[in-house]
Parts: sequence; structure tokens; C-alpha cells
Amino acid sequence: MANEFEDLLNEYAAAVVERAKSNLRIKRRVRGKVVNRFASGNLSRSLVYKLKFRYNKPTIDFTVNSDLTGKYADVIEDGRRPYPGQPNKRPPVKAIEEWIKIKKLKLRNNQGQFIKSTDDTIRAAALRIAISIGERGIEGIHYYQDAVNDTWDEYKEQLITAYVKGVEQRFLLNKR
Repeated sequence: MANEFEDLLNEYAAAVVERAKSNLRIKRRVRGKVVNRFASGNLSRSLVYKLKFRYNKPTIDFTVNSDLTGKYADVIEDGRRPYPGQPNKRPPVKAIEEWIKIKKLKLRNNQGQFIKSTDDTIRAAALRIAISIGERGIEGIHYYQDAVNDTWDEYKEQLITAYVKGVEQRFLLNKR
């Protein structure tokens, strides 16, 4: 393929990754509450793309650079369906404990009063959150899908023009 087309694909993919990172930082309304799905920034830092050519056809994989972040990335992108009445379908409590510590959430008791964050209270809150997620699920935010759709409109014409130019050049070279 033409080098110009490949350069443009790399530019497009980098723009998608940047927009996806931006989408992760945006506060949005989910189930009536304004939420921010950005905690430690590990997911945002791990977003990457891989450009490959197979049989002169380009493919771009928008992914993350570690398996550990991959499962979390899928849940944030697509959400998690509810599994009511199935306690073995809860998310891992340990990960939620870490999330509570990173976000520095202020915990409350049953009366709504703030309580001290100890290991036991964090563990109990994480278990209650895991139970709730298991029963109600999580709504996805489609940070990558929205980034691809939004960025495509900006690059569509340039990509098509560069692709056609590359095909014409290859055709002319093969004709000689």
C-alpha cells in the first residue's frame, strides 16, 4: 500500500486513541447520577492501536497493552449484564477494594452517617458494591466506539482519497 495511506491510517488511529482517552475522563449521567469512570488512569494510559496489513488490506485493532487491563476495558466499554440471584457471578471484591482506595470514597453507615475507612469497612463496602453490580449490572460508556465514530467523520474523505490514490499507483506499476 502507499506510504501516504499508511501514514494517514496511523494519524487516524492515534486520533481515535486520544479521543477515547478524552471520553474516559468525561463525566456522564448513568441511572440518574453523574458519574466519572476515571479512577487511577491505568485504563487511559494503556489504550493503544495496532495497524496491520494482510493481503494489502489494512486492519486497525483498538485495544489495550495488557491482559490485566483488557478485562476491565471490556467492562467499561460494553458494560456488564446483571446476574440476579447468582452470587458466583459477582465481580472480584479485591478489585473493588482497590478502586475504593484509589477514589478515596467516603463510606457511610446504614443511617447515612460518614464512617471511618478501615480495612474492614472498605471490605464490607466492596462486598456490598460487588453484590449490587452482580444483581444490577453496569452500563457501558462506549468510549472506544464513540471515538471511532466521531473521528471517522473527520478522516473519511482523506482516507478514501489516499486509498484510491494508492490503488491507482499500484495498478500503474503493475501495468508496466
